Order: sequence, then C-alpha cells, then structure tokens
Amino acid sequence: MLQWKDALQADPLSVKSLDCSGLKWDSLPLEIYRFANLEVLDLSKNKLPELPEQFVVLTHLKQLNLGRNKLAVFPLELCQLTQLQVLHLDRNLITKIPAQIAQLENLQELDLYANAIEDFGEGLFSLPQLKVLNLEGVMYGTVFAKSFTAKLPQTKVLMDPPCKCLD
Repeated sequence: MLQWKDALQADPLSVKSLDCSGLKWDSLPLEIYRFANLEVLDLSKNKLPELPEQFVVLTHLKQLNLGRNKLAVFPLELCQLTQLQVLHLDRNLITKIPAQIAQLENLQELDLYANAIEDFGEGLFSLPQLKVLNLEGVMYGTVFAKSFTAKLPQTKVLMDPPCKCLD
C-alpha cells in the first residue's frame, strides 16, 4: 500500500492501493481524485466529518477504511460505489443507516463497531453478499438482537451481549 506522500510522486492512474491514515485531515485534498483507479483506500484515523460529493468518482474502490473519523451521518456518496466489498466505518458517530445502502450489492464486510446507531433501516437487510457485520460496541436490547440476526441468516453478525436495560 502506497503512502500518501509517495503517491503524490507516482503516476496517479497506476496507484491501486493508497494509505492516507493518521494524517489528521478534516477534509479531503482535491489531489486524491487524481487516483481514479484506486481499489483500496485507507482514510482511517483522520478527522473527516463528511465526504464531499466528488468522492463518487472513485468508482473502482473495493475496500475503504473510514474508521476513527468524525462521521456523524452515513455518507450517501458511499452508496454509489457499487464495487465496494469491504467497508470500515468503526469508531465514528453514525446514528442511522440509510436505505440507499442496499445499492452496495457487492458488499461482503461492514464494520460499524462502536457507533451510536439508533436506526438500522431496512436497506442493510437486502445486501445479498454480506458475510460479516460487526456491531460490537453498539448498544441494543435482547429482543432487538434476536430479530436483527434473524433478518440476516447468511451473515455472521458480531455483537456484544445485549443489554437488558434496553428491553
């Protein structure tokens, strides 16, 4: 995986894998969109509160790590990246999963660890390829846990023990 500073010296169209983790970015530099053939992008450990609309130009992305940022809203731009197979959104501030997530028909792994999700919507349950869903660190009750996992019979759902205080 190529580091950001090294990628700036490379032919942008030849870069397939890019590590931009821990750069303390609170917005994405425009140069990132020159890497149109990116398949793997690590933007973890930054301070991103949102993704810009032009993020959708990264149509070849298969793996995206947005863990440990400041995302309060699930970025709808991600729902247009239909090649995504692995998506890490752990340790953000996301409270709702949009219905548009259903467009990610190739998504196999989704990491939502330690978010404050209150509304999972219905789109999550129609992801045909979803194999692993990490919900550890997300608060929920016992009734919710049973109905949730029943809706995803082909998916390994990683959950902490439910809190009876939420029933």
